[in-house]
Amino acid sequence: MADFFGFTGIFFVTLVTLLITTRWPAVANILYVALTVRIIVLLIGHYVVPLPDSTGDASSFEGEALHMFKTSTGFSNLLSQYPGPGSGFITWIIALLYLFFGESKLMAQSLSLLFGMGVVFLGWFLVRKIWDEHAALKAGWVLALFPSLILYSCLTMREAYISFFLVLALYGVVNWTRVGSFNSVVVAMIGFIGAMFFHGAMFMGAIVFLGIVGLRNFREMFIRPISSPHYLKTLMISLFLIIFFGSYILGKFEVPKLGTFKDIIKIESLLTQTQNSTRGDASYPEWLIIDKPVQLIYKGPIRMVYFVFSPFPWDITKMSHLIGMMDAFFYMYLVYLIFLNQKTIRLDNALKIILIILFLYILLFGIAVGNFGTGIRHRSKFILMFILLAAPLLPKFVMLTKDKLYNKKILKTK
Repeated sequence: MADFFGFTGIFFVTLVTLLITTRWPAVANILYVALTVRIIVLLIGHYVVPLPDSTGDASSFEGEALHMFKTSTGFSNLLSQYPGPGSGFITWIIALLYLFFGESKLMAQSLSLLFGMGVVFLGWFLVRKIWDEHAALKAGWVLALFPSLILYSCLTMREAYISFFLVLALYGVVNWTRVGSFNSVVVAMIGFIGAMFFHGAMFMGAIVFLGIVGLRNFREMFIRPISSPHYLKTLMISLFLIIFFGSYILGKFEVPKLGTFKDIIKIESLLTQTQNSTRGDASYPEWLIIDKPVQLIYKGPIRMVYFVFSPFPWDITKMSHLIGMMDAFFYMYLVYLIFLNQKTIRLDNALKIILIILFLYILLFGIAVGNFGTGIRHRSKFILMFILLAAPLLPKFVMLTKDKLYNKKILKTK
């Protein structure tokens, strides 16, 4: 029965994918390949051999969800155990899934599969909105076949959920820079808050975005005449942002995982984090541990480099690390393409905001993470941001001749 519910979940994801491809046929081949590869990997991991990272947090989340489900006395009791934003939220979601449909690890994984497919589709859609159909097709193939995205679409972990909501947030950001509508700000905030429910640090992207929105609104307040029909809306948004940032600075609310504003600026907690995170056979070199605040100045940038590009050849101590190094090489290539594309990025407000948010995330995780095994998992959340910035320069990827002819037809009819 457990497998029945699991395969029902996979069938549901397949059905959703088919519905999307009927509406957007240009992305059909990409989604078919992405879904097929992910289902194969998921079934291999479930029935044949455990997948990488499947015995750590993934096993823990599923085990805690099962315990929560078995110890609850019903729907209302499970609702009362709502943990709020944080690592416990995914456990609660899976426990609800078990309550409605019955215990099935495969079904829980199919939920990750659904969000993982959502990342591929929304990623393609967003690249097309920023660049063009040709760049979107190249980016779509990368998203469909990128190993870490495939892996975390098949595990009961937070990465697929976070990536999905982050793509949604970026869609709102891009749309806001294009049309400046308040609805776009709402979409962006839904995305950032959704991602925050699975990892609190994701909300820092919202703070950066709201800060930029606030600056633009303040500027428009001085440019527009008071009699302008848009002045009142600009004034209300500005007042809301002043209250929001003021409340956070004064400690009226806190962000999960990061705490209050006072916690964020507390250097001692950052130093403790870097020391505690440097552990295991995949840890960063000990000389990167930050013992004094002044070391943040010169060790912080190096840790950021390690977060994005490690493991390096000198960090390899066993065969499994070679997989991580291959992953790192692709990030190196993407950063190289972003560097080549810097002139275009500087001319596009949406890309500049995405670059600022990406830099902030790399700074936060670069300081907090001290293990490249953990780093590989965390940086997979941001792969779409790298791809968005490098999309036009990505190499062509065509699997079949029919794809090539089909893609050319799309470009001619655009």
